[in-house]
Amino acid sequence: MKYRASSYKLLITIGVFVALEIISIVMITSNSILQRYLIMDGVRSTQVFFWKKSESIRDFFTLRGANQALQEENAMLRAKLSQVENYMEDHREEIETYEGLYDFIPATIIKNTPNKQHNYLILNRGSKDGVRTEMGVVTHNSIVGVVSAVSENYCYVISFMNKNQKVSAMISGTEYFGLLSWDGHSKNDATLSEVPLQSMAAVGDTVSTSGYSTIFPPDIPVGTITDIKEVSGMYKDMKVELFQEIRSLKYVYLVQRHDQEEIDALSDSQKADKQ
Repeated sequence: MKYRASSYKLLITIGVFVALEIISIVMITSNSILQRYLIMDGVRSTQVFFWKKSESIRDFFTLRGANQALQEENAMLRAKLSQVENYMEDHREEIETYEGLYDFIPATIIKNTPNKQHNYLILNRGSKDGVRTEMGVVTHNSIVGVVSAVSENYCYVISFMNKNQKVSAMISGTEYFGLLSWDGHSKNDATLSEVPLQSMAAVGDTVSTSGYSTIFPPDIPVGTITDIKEVSGMYKDMKVELFQEIRSLKYVYLVQRHDQEEIDALSDSQKADKQ
């Protein structure tokens, strides 16, 4: 009983002390602007201290998840690097052929219109990066489009998935070529049209860029033939399943041909002579 009574007295004493302290603080802050400012500043400092501590604790517990995400990203990048190295080894002759004639400017797609008849893309490269109109946009296994307009930091690309876009393409390993265009509705089907009747193409053959324009380098594989039909007994049209679905792309390359200005100047002079 004596122990319980002494405990009650201690609690009462503590309660009275805390109450008197609160009353003192209230009286001080009510009667003195300076004291009120100092006390509130102390309260804010204490709040900031605990906020920082709580953020540090939160960062500590989320660090493991961040490290795991970095490890997964590193593994993905290593896998992509291995793919690039294997591709370069398998296509060394093609790369050596392009060397000195083409430069490839890496770019990221920041806008890609889906499910339209006249699709376009916007890339994060512009005139300050050496981009100009009529440059081709590619990946290692697809033609993506042609640059139509350029600002300082961005460029506007008419997508291959556009009803007005046609590209010269050929059946790999042959001399036969035609015009490759999107079929207008599917995600990854195109039509290679006006191929000569004598071409000995077969379902399963690969279709690549022909190189008969200055926009796209030759021999970029773009798809395989899935169907062939004769048109009016004059030529063949071939359905081509594209290797790459353009709507899913994120990273591409702009093709810069070193002698493009000389070729353009020659073409312009010939046009002027005919007028």
